[in-house]
Amino acid sequence: MSKALNPFTRRLTAGIGIAAIAAATMFGSMLPASAADTTPGPGNIDNAISKSLTIHKFAQPATVGTAPDGTELPSSATSGLDALNGVKFKVEKVNNIDLSTNEGWAQTVGLTPGAVAAADLTFVAEAATVNGVVTFPNLAKAVYLVTETDPGANNIAFAAKPFLVTLPLPNKSDSSWIYDVHVYPKNSITELSKTVDDSTGTGLGTDVKWSIAAKVPAKSEGNALESFAISDTLDSRLSYKSATVTLDPASSALVLDTDYTIDTTTTPGTVLINFTPAGLAKLVPGATVNVSLVTTVVSLGGVSGVIENKAVSFINDSSFTSNTVKTVWGNVIIHKVAANDESKSLTGAEFQVYTSEADAKAGTNPVVVSGTSTFTSNASGIVQIDGLRATVNGTDTVVDYWLVETKAPAGYTVAGDASKSNPKKFFVAQGKVATTIDITVANPQTPPFMLPLTGGPGTVAFMIVGLGLLSIAGGVALRKRSTRSVSQI
Repeated sequence: MSKALNPFTRRLTAGIGIAAIAAATMFGSMLPASAADTTPGPGNIDNAISKSLTIHKFAQPATVGTAPDGTELPSSATSGLDALNGVKFKVEKVNNIDLSTNEGWAQTVGLTPGAVAAADLTFVAEAATVNGVVTFPNLAKAVYLVTETDPGANNIAFAAKPFLVTLPLPNKSDSSWIYDVHVYPKNSITELSKTVDDSTGTGLGTDVKWSIAAKVPAKSEGNALESFAISDTLDSRLSYKSATVTLDPASSALVLDTDYTIDTTTTPGTVLINFTPAGLAKLVPGATVNVSLVTTVVSLGGVSGVIENKAVSFINDSSFTSNTVKTVWGNVIIHKVAANDESKSLTGAEFQVYTSEADAKAGTNPVVVSGTSTFTSNASGIVQIDGLRATVNGTDTVVDYWLVETKAPAGYTVAGDASKSNPKKFFVAQGKVATTIDITVANPQTPPFMLPLTGGPGTVAFMIVGLGLLSIAGGVALRKRSTRSVSQI
């Protein structure tokens, strides 16, 4: 027998039912829909949908952007960013978390990459970016640890930190699920370049300047500039002279021994510039640290005069090597011989070398090599000039020189093709490699006095003059005799 409910009882019963439904809905929404059974509802994970992870790799811009949500960004959001090719990523599955249960999803809350044990990981795949993108398709529903393993050819100062991702990924905006997840971990890039200026160098003992430019990386998530140093290992034919360090733009002046130190003794032959904490604070992201390193060329040390140099920068735990530049030098050998017989060597000839024809003719600004500007032929007739700059800043453009013989050996005159009025032009480089160049300078003997000859036209002339004198003497005698005869009469 049924019992009718009064209106108040009916309203109370309905209210309790609505509240129960609301409570069930609220608590149910606090757990991921993937914890439901295999028959998905509108908000549940659809296990039949394939899942993928796509990594987009760009250089970190000066301004840190907003964090992406797992969906693919429109092209306008990444326009102007530099895509990085060849950056390699490794994807590993976290085995001890089951995303088919609420307990598994609960384990992901607050989980960090460092808390995942290596024993709980299974290797899935490893691949490098092409045009800044790499995709890992057909992945299972799971938690994955993604690690950047190789920067490729990119000067990555701050590598992207390892990160965790679930497939699928909850969509914060509408409580749906993202099956094709797109992530945008960025790298802070540095640049390191080197140039050479050997324009002030002519002979051994003169200077060559090397310029180093190192870019300060932009800030990136989870990274900070903890150390910054520049190292330059000099060729044994170079000796350190000085170094200056500046910042461009010059937002702050860098002070030696306050902002940075220069160490040339810890490792002989190596110049190490290391920034202090005070100096690190002045290194604005995107600025360039410029180092002007001056060295002296002290020897050539062999046949080749090619002296190469490169620099290395150290940023946190990473190191970067600059391009290689060079300065090219060579030797000159002058053979001093007699003009009429080049097998005869001449000692005591003196030479000077000039870098312009005008200086050669004027006798001004001679080239100095190892402290001397005058080079003398030895007992074998050899003048050895060790160490003249051969090309311009290590390029294929040769350096021209003019040779002047300033003093000839005793008994000889200055060679006409190496005189002050007509200096001899030469260059050291042959092809693209400096070698020893040989120059032959022949001297004519000083002209002798004209001496009488025996026989021939010279003798006849003397006989004619002698007969003439005898004729004159005979005529005078006859005249005196005639005068005496007249007087006697």
